[in-house]
Amino acid sequence: MSTLLQLVNEILRRTGQLEAGTLNNAQTPVIQTVDFLNETYTEMLQRLQVNRLQQSATFNTTAGTSAYNLAPQCEVQDVITDSVQETGSQLRLKEVDYTYPIAYGETVSGKPQYFYRKGSQLFLYPVPNATYTIRYDYQRSPQKLSLDSDTTALPESWERVLILGTQARLEKFLGEGGSETFLLYRDGLAQLKSLAPRKPNYRMKGFYRGRRTL
Repeated sequence: MSTLLQLVNEILRRTGQLEAGTLNNAQTPVIQTVDFLNETYTEMLQRLQVNRLQQSATFNTTAGTSAYNLAPQCEVQDVITDSVQETGSQLRLKEVDYTYPIAYGETVSGKPQYFYRKGSQLFLYPVPNATYTIRYDYQRSPQKLSLDSDTTALPESWERVLILGTQARLEKFLGEGGSETFLLYRDGLAQLKSLAPRKPNYRMKGFYRGRRTL
């Protein structure tokens, strides 16, 4: 696995620029290369949905409490919709709109069957009437690469595509076109996406908008 400094120097060599001994207090075009690499890195993570960034966490419910905080590194929007489950029965909770309790009774209690997102918390419905363990998966946000020794969450075999994408951005910045390199990057990205394993356990869907009874 190449470090950030190694990746940056590879891109600098490809574009005819001087290599950097360190990224500390970097100057042009090194600082731009770091920024472009982070842009390309983020784009690849979003398009390819890298499994290495997927994490699991649990929390225990308290009788009479519907709202729960998530793991410190997890934002509420990062929770994977079809991953929320009550571990005892392995029942998968269905996501509903935050107005669902208003329609069906805000004081209804029992084993949670549904959840909704509100603010920074996950809400369960019915309101738990006992202690249940809730498990969920979430997509962790990547850390920005900045230090010489930083490494990506990408498989090593994908580094070629990361380099091409960054090189294309740097070439454009330097006024050297970059369109041909950008096409190679897009082709490489498409190839990686076609080879990425599908995730049959999760289906993406929007908030529930209809009516259903408990």
